[in-house]
Amino acid sequence: MKTKFTLIIPLILFFSSVHAVNIKVSTDKPEYWRYEIVTIMCDLEMPGTPVIPSFRKKEQQPSRNMECTAKIFHKNTLITTVGKTTTINLSYNRSTKRFTGKWPIPLNPKLGEYRAMVLLKDGSKRHAGNAAFKIKGRTAPELPKGFSVMNIEPGDSIIRRVPGVGGRAVKVWENYVLWSKFMGADAMWHCVGQSQIWDKPNAVNSEEFPWDQKSVRQMREVGEELHRHNIKYGTWITSFVLLGNRQDLSPYAHTTGYDKENDTLRKLIYVSIKDKKRHDDIADLLKKMNNNPGVDYVGLDYVRTDFGGYEYASEFVSDMPVRGVPADWYSLDEDSRMLWLGRKIEKEKNRSVIEMWQWWRAHKMSQIIIYIREKAGITKPMWAFTLTWEMGKQHGQDPLMFIDAGIDMNAAMYYSVPKDTYPMMINDWEAYLKRGKTSLVAGQCVDWNLLGRTYDPAGPDEHFIRQQHLVDKLLPVNPSLGLFWHDLTRAFLNTSGPYSSLEWGITGAATFTYLRKKQGCFPFTVTWDAPDEIKLNVPFTVEINVKNTSKTGSNFIMKPMKIANLSMSESADQTFYLAPGEIRTFNLNMQAARMDARKENMQMIAFMIQYGERKTQNRYFEYKYVKVEKQ
Repeated sequence: MKTKFTLIIPLILFFSSVHAVNIKVSTDKPEYWRYEIVTIMCDLEMPGTPVIPSFRKKEQQPSRNMECTAKIFHKNTLITTVGKTTTINLSYNRSTKRFTGKWPIPLNPKLGEYRAMVLLKDGSKRHAGNAAFKIKGRTAPELPKGFSVMNIEPGDSIIRRVPGVGGRAVKVWENYVLWSKFMGADAMWHCVGQSQIWDKPNAVNSEEFPWDQKSVRQMREVGEELHRHNIKYGTWITSFVLLGNRQDLSPYAHTTGYDKENDTLRKLIYVSIKDKKRHDDIADLLKKMNNNPGVDYVGLDYVRTDFGGYEYASEFVSDMPVRGVPADWYSLDEDSRMLWLGRKIEKEKNRSVIEMWQWWRAHKMSQIIIYIREKAGITKPMWAFTLTWEMGKQHGQDPLMFIDAGIDMNAAMYYSVPKDTYPMMINDWEAYLKRGKTSLVAGQCVDWNLLGRTYDPAGPDEHFIRQQHLVDKLLPVNPSLGLFWHDLTRAFLNTSGPYSSLEWGITGAATFTYLRKKQGCFPFTVTWDAPDEIKLNVPFTVEINVKNTSKTGSNFIMKPMKIANLSMSESADQTFYLAPGEIRTFNLNMQAARMDARKENMQMIAFMIQYGERKTQNRYFEYKYVKVEKQ
């Protein structure tokens, strides 16, 4: 909550020079979730006798110089809400003979009791009253310790099996499962609902619209195969975006954006969050997911308006205490209202209006989430992907508002951020989560370009470093923390840069290992040592020490990763048993068989340890990039 006022204001000051408290102040509800708007009401008459002498005229109407305002206090402290708003103006309704005003709840507020203090000025006279209300927050279900997810967007035949895994030929979707198992993921999240319109006959009228039926039909068998490996299955929908080259054929209303260069309105590829048909289509598919026994979690992506949403201009101004609205607002047509709002936000960059707009869109999206959940009859845990710059505010998102609306996990996308600003973003999240905790599943993208096209550290290493930093900073303030790796398809595209899909998979799995180590999930410890630099075709040794820290003995497999350009003994895998407190040391002999200038001659060394009953998540990964030099 952003509050400029830190002084405790004695309530007696508010009532100084005020006549007897003889107006009735109330709110439309006794309690509010964090995404809601508080309506404050001031009645001018009580049953029986009019309460304000100046209203004893026949019409019982207020004089023109009468003003009614409200301020909100929490524990005697004046609260500043979005748009740096401390005072709400209440307007008079002649039919109800009541003053009303709306107060948007601040982002990430302190929970508990608040008090609306209303002051009505009638010339030299003042009348005051107050009403109490509460702000409450929903507690998200706690994540299992070490919760780690591998994501897969539509990949089709580009997905190849994990290197070194032999056996029968498999279906494309079975490779998704093999990669999830290899990485030791607790869950695989799969994009099943994606709307696309391409330039082909009857694109909108075919059974493939709005959703690819092949993916929908796969859900049961994919889920069953994942469950066979003790991996949970989540399916998600790209909610308010439409892909393809023929948006002009869309059956949906698309969101309205603003072109500041030409001072005109424009349609965007995002579907308007106002479109009820889209709400219902999303709910129908979510219902199928929820009812599918193979599916354990359901999710939503693109629950936002991007930089559009101006079709909501009238409702926004009606709901929010916006200052500087044109005097002729109610005589303007919808296009004129949208243009006014677009100019305020994108041309004038009015900070107050921007903050209110950001909040209001998150408020509206929360209401839509509630509608979709209820229509779909959701009973399974539900997640939503959210953006992370300013906690998603720029795109009309707020993690805690979404939790109150019924989202169980905030899957926050910590990517598309330059290296030098990434720590600052994490610091902002640390401060945010100190005030309001959530169940956060933090993701980093398999995208060398988004990671700064870095060679030192190597691209996959930068992926790990960012997730490591996030865990170190956020886990202490938000213990319900998980990670997701996004996504398998990108590890096979040019987004992977000069690095192999195996390297990206290993570093992603190593982030899962790091989180699990920090949360005390492993019954053993590992220390190891490898040189920082090696010579081409010259043998070197990697020492690995494994200690059983539990009170029971356990079986282990130590498996060096066979990575391109690195040679080692074919019999390097080690199966062993450790009694409680026992330590086993391994010395692995390796050598770089080739230099790779595309990676500036950086070579990955990695190994995996599997333990216990060989359950998928019982895997531990370590890796290191070393410099290869000529002899």
